[in-house]
Amino acid sequence: MKKFNHLRLKYLVGFLIILLLNGSILYAEINESNKVSKTNIVLSSTWGIVNQDCINIRQYPDSNAKILGTANKKDVLIVTGKYKKWYRIRYKNKSAWIYAQYLEGYNIPFIREIIPMTKEEILRREIVHYAKQFIGTPYCYGGTDLRKGVDCSGFTRAVMQNFGISIHRTSSGQFHNGTIVKKADLSPADLVFFDTSGRNNGKISHVGLYIGNDKFIHATTTKGVKIDDLSQGYYKRTYVLAASVIDEK
Repeated sequence: MKKFNHLRLKYLVGFLIILLLNGSILYAEINESNKVSKTNIVLSSTWGIVNQDCINIRQYPDSNAKILGTANKKDVLIVTGKYKKWYRIRYKNKSAWIYAQYLEGYNIPFIREIIPMTKEEILRREIVHYAKQFIGTPYCYGGTDLRKGVDCSGFTRAVMQNFGISIHRTSSGQFHNGTIVKKADLSPADLVFFDTSGRNNGKISHVGLYIGNDKFIHATTTKGVKIDDLSQGYYKRTYVLAASVIDEK
C-alpha cells in the first residue's frame, strides 16, 4: 500500500509539473494552407520521464564528464534544453545533462537548442565558487591553510591545488605558470597581479583571483580574504597584468 501511495504521489508531481510548464512556450505559430496545419513550437522548458534504471546524470554533455548522480525509471525530470544527443536538465537546483535516449516526453522534440558551457567554463565557475567559501579567512604571512590563515599567494595556490592545478608559491612566480591575458579579456578564475610596493613599476607583489564583473577575491593584510573591485582607485593604479593557469592543467 505504501508503494502504491508513493507511485501516486510521483505521478501527481509529474502532472503538476506539466501544468506549470504549459506556459513555457517561447514561440508558437500555426499557419493554415490548403487545410493543412503547420506548427512551429519552441519550448524553454518541459518535462521528461526516464525510461531505464541507473542512468547517469553528468556535469556536461560528454560520456566522460563527471557523474553527478543517477536517475531511475519513471523519474520525472525538468528539461531546459538540448545539445546534439543530450538533454539539459535541472538536478539539485543546478544544470546537468542526461543522454537523450533515456528520456521520453511528448514535448521534448520541441525543446530549444542551446550551446552548453565547455568543460573549461564549468571548471572556472567551480574554482570561483570554491574560493568564495573562504571569505573571511584571516591573513597570515606565509599561510596556506584556507580556513586558519593565508597570504595572497598562499590563497591562490591552495585554491588551485584543490582542482589539481599546481602553481608557484609566490605571487611573483605564479604568473610564470600561465598564459598572459589582456585585462579586457579576463575570465573567471584568471589570476590578477599587482605592484603594491608604492610605485607601480611592474614588480609583482600581490595576487588575486578574478571572479567576473570586474571583481576579484584575494587575501588582504587588514581584512583577510575578501572581494574587491578592479576599478577601485588603488587596484586600478597598482594593477600589472593577468594570467590564465587553467589551460596548464
